[in-house]
Amino acid sequence: GSEQAAASSSSAPVHPGSDSLRGDMSLHPSTTHCIKLTTHQHQHGMDPVPIKWGDPDPKKRGAVVATVSAPGKRNVIGSHSGTYSVYRALALAKSGLDRNFRPDFTNTLPGEIFLKGPFPAWSVPDRIVSIDPWGHMAQGIFSKEMESGELDLRPTIAITRSHLDIPEIKSAIKEGRVHQDGPVVSTQGHVVVTKAAVEPVWHLPGVAERFGTAEVDLRRILHEQTAGMYPELITRPDIKLFMPPINGVTVYMIGSVPTIPDPSKPLTVRIHDESGDSDIFGSDKSSCRPSLLYGIERCIETAQAGGAGLIIYTRQEGNALGEVTKFLVYNARKRAKGDSVKAYFSEADRVAGLSDQRLHELTPDVLHWLGVTKIDELVSDSEVKYEAIVASGIQVVKRVAIPQDRLPPAARVEVQAQEGQRLEKRRSQEGGGLASGLPPPQRMPSNGPHASVTARPPPEPVPAGPASKRARHISLTSHPKHYSAEPMTLKWGAATSEERGPVVATLSKPQFRNAIGCHSGATAVHRAVAVAKSLMPPSRPLELAATHPTARIGPFPSWRDPHKMVSIDPWGARVLDAFPSAAERGVDLQPSIAISDAALNIIEIREAVAAGRLKPDGKVLTADGVVHGVKCSVEPVWWLPGVAKRFGITEVALRQALFEHTGGMYPELITRTDIEVFLPPIGGCTIYIFGDPATIPDESKELTVRVHDECNGSDVFGSDICTCRPYLFHGIEECITSGQAGGAGVIVYNRKEGRALGEVTKFMVYNARKRNEAGDTAQEYFKRTELVAGVQDMRFQELMPDPLHWLGITRINRFISMSNMKYDAVTESGIVIDERVDIPEELIPCDAHVEIDAKVFAGYFAGSKKQKTYDELKTTVGRDLE
Repeated sequence: GSEQAAASSSSAPVHPGSDSLRGDMSLHPSTTHCIKLTTHQHQHGMDPVPIKWGDPDPKKRGAVVATVSAPGKRNVIGSHSGTYSVYRALALAKSGLDRNFRPDFTNTLPGEIFLKGPFPAWSVPDRIVSIDPWGHMAQGIFSKEMESGELDLRPTIAITRSHLDIPEIKSAIKEGRVHQDGPVVSTQGHVVVTKAAVEPVWHLPGVAERFGTAEVDLRRILHEQTAGMYPELITRPDIKLFMPPINGVTVYMIGSVPTIPDPSKPLTVRIHDESGDSDIFGSDKSSCRPSLLYGIERCIETAQAGGAGLIIYTRQEGNALGEVTKFLVYNARKRAKGDSVKAYFSEADRVAGLSDQRLHELTPDVLHWLGVTKIDELVSDSEVKYEAIVASGIQVVKRVAIPQDRLPPAARVEVQAQEGQRLEKRRSQEGGGLASGLPPPQRMPSNGPHASVTARPPPEPVPAGPASKRARHISLTSHPKHYSAEPMTLKWGAATSEERGPVVATLSKPQFRNAIGCHSGATAVHRAVAVAKSLMPPSRPLELAATHPTARIGPFPSWRDPHKMVSIDPWGARVLDAFPSAAERGVDLQPSIAISDAALNIIEIREAVAAGRLKPDGKVLTADGVVHGVKCSVEPVWWLPGVAKRFGITEVALRQALFEHTGGMYPELITRTDIEVFLPPIGGCTIYIFGDPATIPDESKELTVRVHDECNGSDVFGSDICTCRPYLFHGIEECITSGQAGGAGVIVYNRKEGRALGEVTKFMVYNARKRNEAGDTAQEYFKRTELVAGVQDMRFQELMPDPLHWLGITRINRFISMSNMKYDAVTESGIVIDERVDIPEELIPCDAHVEIDAKVFAGYFAGSKKQKTYDELKTTVGRDLE
């Protein structure tokens, strides 16, 4: 029960039809004949490890325990790895991972490459509330407890070293804007960095105060607006830590790391929020990648002057609206107002209810973790970021905005709209005039002086509001009468959309819901926070006028086969016209797929044009080097019977694993076996189509495909430890060629960071590889991953062909992939592949030969590459960590 909420959750009966949910399915090992939901005190944290947030002694502060191996000790709601806990659950369901696995953390600690700490901010309870400041040292601080088996812990932060091969920085070197000095920019033109992956760990009292709301309201709204993701938010007010299933932050430290907390040394900071279609694919309507690159250049300059630069890369895609909503807004802007300055914010507000759901109040936490007290240069024109940093007690000496001549022409609508919003805000705050001493950051030419602005005093902190006067009786979603009392009929794989029925996961009319979970994946947490802050009404549905797709996809025969697609909704882009009966009943529907136009400004493509490999045709590739096509954002929608069959397990085992090994996410996975659809809070995929989409299902037309799994460190920042970015853009080049030849090219970009292990685990693997006594050898490549993660790979390519079937693909002429697992998954799903294309030798980065040689030996398609013997793999050795 709860002192703050009268929770309605007794030992919820298993729903009819789930009589097989018994036996070894208990979350708690002492119970053998029934499922014990984690909403009960006796089944979740019976004896939780005490936490004294802000204590300067980490032993007294206590360990953050979010593992599920000993549930009685858990002192956290949620689980490690954010969205990737779902993939871990799948690994356990498939028996690919030992339930009793304990990681080997040998050589994974940061060691000499990072700051020693602790800093004063670590012991101020309200200074850092959204990350664990000791999270990078847990495996060292509590090593004895872990060795004895008393505790099973995972680090929430991992720190490693990297060399970034960024093509735009090499171009800046040629133009004389960036200089190679060796330590900061190597003789190869690589930016040498220390980087940290940081998982969110929310101390709920502090987070609530930061958002200006009561803790009880924050907990309630997080529960309600995520469709009941974690009932313990309500039932366990004694547990103060929450690990939300959202992606965290990656910090790139350029220059001398020890100078970061030293206020006498110069420090430049760029806080950058993720925008996949710009940061990776170079959307010419966005200023994001140009701003990121300009920030990196400013950081390099400061580092070469004896200080350091920080790129804080936060995973808040599309202003934390999510990519599907972002693409819907793109369509609305273009149609309603001609993509004008006026429409920039108004259409986002109309469609989504709010144009920005980013958690700016939490932005300063990572700076305080690094000991930052003064920023000499903040490369940002964001008022909210600036105000959040200053309000937290950090001095900002100067602010710098991206020069106008760095912006793509089409992105100036975005910049002008943002500047207009800032001006309007200042006038509102200051009674019609600008604040004295606070001009906006000036935009200067690239080679001109940088704008400076005197920092304002920190604004007064927002007082926490009174507890809500709403009714305190909270009904948990584990009870049928409060969840989908009249669920819409859903017949997966039916011949027509009306016969199939819509997927209903909106919150406004819960009686119609026929899906577990909610739309927008991890960004549902951001939406919940916006509601808690009273920025938008609860359960507001999207306003979909003028958001319909810019290109028509399907339907195809594969849409009528229930087992061709089990992880996406084929009708997800057409909810406006595909389900008239539901519309007549007043059901609120939301697209799980958005289709928009793409115009990509990619430096590798411009270089291919200059080299003569590509030629502009005025349609797919225009004379200015911009690539034109269609882009589709796809949310995961899992039909659980089909997903289970695809993995070769029972639906019972799948539901059990998803519930247990995510720390008790969505009890309805157990209690509502009549509901067969699940929207997991994981990233989906983005599809880019070059050429005519209508030719994709036509086997007489040429089709090139690359299926690419996310690797942010390479895809955005150009890390040379892997082949991801060069192989991706080689694939795009090949796709453009097919599109120009009258066919089409397709890039499927899956959000499966670090083989779906997550970035924290990936960085620890890098350390283990680089510090191995024999060196970072190809022979040890997969072994190091297994020692840290328990498996080599959690991507599970069984679901990978679904987007291809959604596009109606039956034959692929050129498959740009070396992966045997992807090839097998595609061909076993019934799609014919004529030719496989490996990565050209000249595109393999210097430190990535370890990866390529190991993969070829393991069975990847080699093409013209020589497969080494096991003994020869020892001769392929990568760079040391330090």
